Amino acid sequence: MKPQAFTMVATRLAMLFLLSAGLLVAQNKDSAAISELLTQVKTHASLANDDAATLDSFTRSGVEWTTHGSQLNLMRENVNNLITDANEMIALRHEGSPWQQQAIDRIQPLLPVIADHLRNTINHLNENRSLVHMKPYRDYVRANQNMIENAYQVIKAYASYAQATAKADALEKQLELPSASTESAEVEQ
Repeated sequence: MKPQAFTMVATRLAMLFLLSAGLLVAQNKDSAAISELLTQVKTHASLANDDAATLDSFTRSGVEWTTHGSQLNLMRENVNNLITDANEMIALRHEGSPWQQQAIDRIQPLLPVIADHLRNTINHLNENRSLVHMKPYRDYVRANQNMIENAYQVIKAYASYAQATAKADALEKQLELPSASTESAEVEQ
């Protein structure tokens, strides 16, 4: 390789390393507000998940349609709280760290699907009150349960990650260790 070409390649590599180190430093740190909202979203998702499981158990028992309706109303309340907190979290997305932004991006599209299907289930019950033990209603209920369970698992995984990173950060401060992002930036330089 000619000396001039070697210098050009070395210069480009050096610039690449400097740019990547700068990008690491420029990334947002974890947002405490987003982490708190994620915990609240997880709580509401857990409650809605429990509501969905209870409603599913009703389809295998002899309870009246009014009991189904009460359970659906409870689930709707928890799903609405989940969506309200998630919308606050979505509004703060720009303040979040990359993993928090990824969490928001993964959670956001699940919410309208859950809300729409829950609304359809409620409408189906209102139009077919005497048919709560028939297959179409059971299918609605089971689909609700699957959707909410899947969303809950995604939310729970990100909330667990938030807790783990917060704990690691607290330990780093307690032990006066350099943060992981500082070490990454130093390695890149």
